[in-house]
Amino acid sequence: MKMSGRVVSCCVGLFLVLTSVSAVQKLSSINALKQINFGQTVPKHSLVLLHWFANTVDIDNNDVIRLNFDPNEDYGSHHYGNYEGLLDPLPQGRYRYYTVGNLNQDTSVLLPTYVVHPLTEYEGRNMDRIIFRVREHNTGLHAIDQVYITQHYGASYAGTSYDPAHTYRITINLLRQIREFSVEGNQRNLLSELRDDFGSNIDDSQLRHLTNTWGDLACLGLLLFIVIKEKYSSTQQNNRSQGVARRNTQPDFVVSIPENTQNDWDVEAPQTLRELMLQDNITLEVVTGTNGKARILWSNVTRHRLTEGVMVVLFKDNEGQQACYYKSIRNIEGSYDTTVPLNDGLQARLHKVRKQLCFWTRVGEEICRGREFKNPKEVDITGCHARLQLFVKNGRACARLYVKKNFREWRSEFNKSWVGFYTSADKSTNEYEWLQWQWATKFVPSTDIKASSYDVYEYCSGMTIAPGVQARFILRDKVVKAYTPSWR
Repeated sequence: MKMSGRVVSCCVGLFLVLTSVSAVQKLSSINALKQINFGQTVPKHSLVLLHWFANTVDIDNNDVIRLNFDPNEDYGSHHYGNYEGLLDPLPQGRYRYYTVGNLNQDTSVLLPTYVVHPLTEYEGRNMDRIIFRVREHNTGLHAIDQVYITQHYGASYAGTSYDPAHTYRITINLLRQIREFSVEGNQRNLLSELRDDFGSNIDDSQLRHLTNTWGDLACLGLLLFIVIKEKYSSTQQNNRSQGVARRNTQPDFVVSIPENTQNDWDVEAPQTLRELMLQDNITLEVVTGTNGKARILWSNVTRHRLTEGVMVVLFKDNEGQQACYYKSIRNIEGSYDTTVPLNDGLQARLHKVRKQLCFWTRVGEEICRGREFKNPKEVDITGCHARLQLFVKNGRACARLYVKKNFREWRSEFNKSWVGFYTSADKSTNEYEWLQWQWATKFVPSTDIKASSYDVYEYCSGMTIAPGVQARFILRDKVVKAYTPSWR
């Protein structure tokens, strides 16, 4: 019996369609995620987006994923037709595919800041997307039964606007594992537990550095470290065992051994890694001092350290190699007002004192360091596709406007809007500091901040930053649309 060419071609076509659907790889665990080439064939930002999605939806004890936002509007989510046959055909019933992840949103419910403009290393090109399949119920409650990560190309890519070669199905088990890295859980003991539970070989000094870098998003930072920076291998458990043994003898302090150990003040490099590991729980912090200057706080410096001779040293940031200021200390705890204007990124470190020529002292070997000083996060301007941030620059109170790129009419909308600076949150709207305000349309483009989905503008006042200072966005007629947190 001879088969016609048309029948053969139809069979081949049907086979290709079926195999293309079944070829979508299923990821069931964190270990499976490690096999994906994030940063090469798949954007690193995909993992940031997936982390947000996993911690946004609800998963009940029966493994039912409940949708708790409007898929037709919130977060820029919208219907996906699957016209190119990227995914399984929809079963009979009230099923629909939706996609989310477009950073150029035009919606009242926006993706969080850490997704829209994350750390530079994890910024994408607005290509990564999540596709999820929803079963609609008459009760109005919607359940998700399939979740995928993929890439969107805009224009057609091999017959589809999505990349079939790098589309992956995410199981409920993997979603549950990712939910353990909730952004609300950033306590040090939780980070250590997550490290142990997922077999990571990150050591305590790296955890400390991760916490300094990510702040409230430390758990997300740990997830990215485990999946992207740690390559899963059969030897990982051996490394982990050695790491555990090493951690049992080392407390939690950041270790930084700079490649270039010389600077204008000749900061001495540490001799060995062990010498930087302390048994005492020293804390160091940069806070707002008087007249807009940086103040260093320290506590829990042991007596034997004080006897040996130590000093607090101020650096520009965590990567800084040149000391901005230093002061020898003689007390277990205390504070010191520097002459350095307060700026984002400043960091206090504890160093040994190096004596020279009998009574001259210089900055010696580093012992430990604290977190970088960070500006508070921006807040939403109610009813507008924009945000307001209070920040400090050279000791002065400043404000930034983050304006969505698709909010093209913002200058006309904000024509009579202004930002005022107040000495405290108790002040009424008309009690801003004298001459310390500016029209929103006169803010200038920022040269320090770049955001993929926002145009950033800023204004620096002549007001000295101090605890209690607040910035407000007044739309018009003294209607306040945004209050920043009071400065601490």
